[in-house]
Amino acid sequence: MSSGKTYAFCLKALAELGRNPGKIILLAEPVYPMVRDVLQPTLEEILREVGFDYTYRASEMKYVVRWKTGHGTLLLRSAENWRRWAGLNLAGFGIDEASLLKDDGAWKMGLSRLRDGYHLTGWTTTTPEGFNWVWNEWANEVKEGYELIQARSTDNKHLPQEFIDSLYENYDEKLIKAYINGEFVNLQFGQTYYSFDRQKNTGDVRYDQKKEIKIAMDFNIDPFCAVLLQEYDTYPKIRVFDEIRLSHTGEGDLMTTRMAKHIKSKYSNCRRFTVYPDPAGQARKTSSKFTDHDLLRKEGFVVKVKRQAPSVTDSVNSVNNAMKTIKISSNCKNFILDLEQVTNKEGTREIDKSNKNLTHFSDAFRYYVDFEHPCRKPKTKTFLG
Repeated sequence: MSSGKTYAFCLKALAELGRNPGKIILLAEPVYPMVRDVLQPTLEEILREVGFDYTYRASEMKYVVRWKTGHGTLLLRSAENWRRWAGLNLAGFGIDEASLLKDDGAWKMGLSRLRDGYHLTGWTTTTPEGFNWVWNEWANEVKEGYELIQARSTDNKHLPQEFIDSLYENYDEKLIKAYINGEFVNLQFGQTYYSFDRQKNTGDVRYDQKKEIKIAMDFNIDPFCAVLLQEYDTYPKIRVFDEIRLSHTGEGDLMTTRMAKHIKSKYSNCRRFTVYPDPAGQARKTSSKFTDHDLLRKEGFVVKVKRQAPSVTDSVNSVNNAMKTIKISSNCKNFILDLEQVTNKEGTREIDKSNKNLTHFSDAFRYYVDFEHPCRKPKTKTFLG
């Protein structure tokens, strides 16, 4: 959602510091990278805007904030390590994006540490990520003292209209309910690629020898998978016309080279091949001086890849959104099977990989979609008045 959750989260923290001068407030994100990339930049921006002085001790992840009549301390932590909060004496605590946590362990630990202040309180901000513990605590079995405030992205009057329009363009119907309307929607259970519809998304798709071939590739040893597609200016804009599955034949089998040669041989009249491989393929192995990406380049392929593997949540959202304009050949039986049968681990947005015959083709396709058609919001600065 674009309702300024993290901004409001930090303003709430400063308000609680004012109510508890000289005391400690803990702020948490689900994982440390979110502390670094989301929480800290937002917090420091707000501190500068309101004119508060502060010092930051990186070794302790601690901000000592000073204003005209007092001071207080903000501790920044990752909620996945909530057991390390034992022993803290807090006046307040907050958990941002709380629905990303698999259970209420961090919330309960935070409540148990509320023991030193003048206005003891805990709060969370989040995008609804299914009917999980957040839904249970604030919407289903609401206890005394709990209050749920829901906001739509469109309620934020400071967001430009073109930003709102872009959200509707980038999200499918299910994500619009969760990320724009703030509704609790089950994104954590069942079919991962829920927007796929065999009737709408499969059919007769032909290879056009005049167009470039784009290849989504997964480096799994067995099977080694590739999804072949072409892009068009008219609907359907993404057309998947072939899939290739190779099995490992034994020691010395350079599967990346074999896959590249197989594709070039099968489509020898194509003048340009662009491949979107697993980012892990850029790591050099001890057994070879060439990476998988090097081997693809040696075969004349253009390699488009990001430095790191895409976020599972973001890339899955991208695939679901892209289903609006994808047509897949009915002959791509393994890829279609993936889209229909791959599921999430219960209570999470992580993909269940327990079935070794699934996920490889859809993983490959995620790399392509995340690179060329990412489902991301444009950045805009939000002011809360």
